[in-house]
Amino acid sequence: MPIAFDTTGLQQQDPTTWLNPATGDRVNLQYFDLVPDLPAPLEDLPRLRHDLAVIYGEAGCLIEAHTLLLGGVPALFQVLKLPIPDQQNGQVFVGSFTVPRAGCSAVLQTQAVERGMTGVREAVLVARIGFDKWLMPHPYAPHLKGRLPFHAGDDPRYDPEFADHPLTRVRAWAHHVIRTATVDPRFATLPPFPGPAPQGPPPGPQAAPQAPPAAPAPTQAPPAHQAPDSAEPAHQAPNHAAAPQHAAPPQHAAPPAHAAPPAHQAPSPAGTPQHAASPQHAAPPTHAAPPAPAPAPPGPAVGSTITTVVPGIPIGGYLPLWIGEECTFWRMNDPAEVLATLGRGALARTPLAENRFRDLVALDESSSGIVLLNRYRSDDGGIAAGVAGLTRVSGQEASAGLNEDTLLEAFRWVGQASAAAAERGECVTVEPGKHDGELQEPFVMLVVQDYEGEKLSVVQTAPAPPADLPLWEGRQSLSGPATPESIVTGGILAMYAMDTWGVHPLHMCLTFGPVPGLVRT
Repeated sequence: MPIAFDTTGLQQQDPTTWLNPATGDRVNLQYFDLVPDLPAPLEDLPRLRHDLAVIYGEAGCLIEAHTLLLGGVPALFQVLKLPIPDQQNGQVFVGSFTVPRAGCSAVLQTQAVERGMTGVREAVLVARIGFDKWLMPHPYAPHLKGRLPFHAGDDPRYDPEFADHPLTRVRAWAHHVIRTATVDPRFATLPPFPGPAPQGPPPGPQAAPQAPPAAPAPTQAPPAHQAPDSAEPAHQAPNHAAAPQHAAPPQHAAPPAHAAPPAHQAPSPAGTPQHAASPQHAAPPTHAAPPAPAPAPPGPAVGSTITTVVPGIPIGGYLPLWIGEECTFWRMNDPAEVLATLGRGALARTPLAENRFRDLVALDESSSGIVLLNRYRSDDGGIAAGVAGLTRVSGQEASAGLNEDTLLEAFRWVGQASAAAAERGECVTVEPGKHDGELQEPFVMLVVQDYEGEKLSVVQTAPAPPADLPLWEGRQSLSGPATPESIVTGGILAMYAMDTWGVHPLHMCLTFGPVPGLVRT
């Protein structure tokens, strides 16, 4: 073979194929005794990149392409993603080196398949980068509408954060090959590749897909959430961007583009507001910042009447409090003080049913504060407590604090609450605050459980999300190895599922309980 490369850690399967048993990644080396069918010479990199992006766009997406020297010989390096055949989710990343000569070529490539809970890298990064900056025009063909999107999450700057991701592994393998591979001197002295012949059928690279997939369905932005009032308003479930239809491409692929979570508009004080459609990838609305933190209140005065209440999910500096069946809204003077305790298993609890509990705090409306009652007695037998200052606000003001950034931050906090629950052997359920008693739909349950000697992060929802919902794609359960990233990402998955229920985020609560035996699907 014209190319020699380091096979340390690989098991040879046949004369041209090697397997990495630790990751399942495959490496293949081929020699083609034919004129290369690259669409342009290596010297014309802009045209080569453009045409390759168009060719691969029919079945997936070209992530990057570069010309370089491999063993001192001009070569083309490419990274692309393509759909896994006969699967509704997941992707394979392919990295390849093509060394073309005038009448032949050699191709060394690796394929890394996404396994376990797919889309974790995308979910974590889209929450950080923002949906308005996620999808990008293809840098090699700006007007290209390929089957899979070109997005910010595939940027190599994020590889160190996701060391086990297949895209990271492909790039790490390529860097090692560039440093260590050699090319047979007899092959290197052959006449160079001059470019494609002027006549003949349309060109395509040797690894180009042969089965063109169906074109993606058009996307539609979901409507904005309406603001909650003190009683839960009627709320229409939003529509979601349609995912591409997966044809049977050759060997690989990636998940559909992530639809942005909806922006939230505030209602008029009276009546049920109308839903306003949010434009796709619109910038998050700008809201007035809450006032500077006020000094912590001294706590309930002698003779004050305090009421035990159930907190909802804090979003954008606002905390819902359920007083019986009424949901009220409060601005936190010091959100960090509340978030450090809420949802961490340290507060007093109220039972909903056997083995189902919610956090409980004591509200003193006269002093505009809540008493954070500890779940366990202190050494002197008392119940140590902290006090947090609040200001009661309308549902309209609380909803005005919701935008893409604050909603994502809130559900990252939900993921962190799930991680804390896992450490103490509990699970977390995200569900409407009006649910009481036994578990009922709709809900999302976040669990870390043992499965055949391995810790798995499982996110299960009911009802099953629609097939066009990003990441879920019609499945009722997602699972993968339990890592800090995958557990916290469960909160983002819960946000996507919740958005189909027709319940406002400020009307959600967290419920805790022992880890059940979930069925992985």
